[in-house]
Amino acid sequence: MSNQRLQDLESFLKTRRQFWPYEGRYSLESFGEHKYIAKIDTELAGLSWADVTAPGEAIMHMNLKKEYAEYGIGTELLETLMADLKESGFEVIRYEIPIRHYAYQIYHNMGFEVEHRDDERVGFIWKRKEE
Repeated sequence: MSNQRLQDLESFLKTRRQFWPYEGRYSLESFGEHKYIAKIDTELAGLSWADVTAPGEAIMHMNLKKEYAEYGIGTELLETLMADLKESGFEVIRYEIPIRHYAYQIYHNMGFEVEHRDDERVGFIWKRKEE
């Protein structure tokens, strides 16, 4: 993803924040192909990345420190990675979360559908729609 595209997405997401105690201290940066890191000052707040599993298919992953939850950082990391994967031409993107995860609706809003579910995990899938 180009630096300009990342800056444009970051600017867009920043305007959506209603409460943001980290203003001026927050950064979102790419650290490799399909890899993003969020920092508060110089401290790691979270990261997102994708593993390419087959041509045109990827699995997204994310880690976020608990103290930075509910400020939109995790959503921003996932939306940035998702935009990168879409722009890179991926046709299928998967993501898996614990069954009782509080952010279930976020994935639905990003266009994911439930692919499978068991007692512990929910697997989501996004497929590029034919235009």
